[in-house]
Amino acid sequence: MNHFTNFHVQYFDLKRHWCAPSEKYAGGDCLLSALDEGWEVDPLVRCEDHWHAGVRRVPVYHFTLTRDGEEMKMPVISNPFVERFVRHSEFQLVRMNERRVIARS
Repeated sequence: MNHFTNFHVQYFDLKRHWCAPSEKYAGGDCLLSALDEGWEVDPLVRCEDHWHAGVRRVPVYHFTLTRDGEEMKMPVISNPFVERFVRHSEFQLVRMNERRVIARS
């Protein structure tokens, strides 16, 4: 899973640590840093949609990472890198809160 060649990150020089008590959400750079440090992603990834003003959808992907028997839950805010990473990986994606359109009469 740690093959970064498909994600055009050869230029990635900055390591970005993330810690749940200090930040509610992580960015794609935090996920990439964790993978580079030996964390592995569980194939089951949950996606939760957050809505701003009821019209702007911001997906948050909930990854479970493991390393040396330790587990870390990392909610990652979507961006083009994260979307590409999810799309090109063999994850089982579970939608958490899909909106349903209800026809009004």
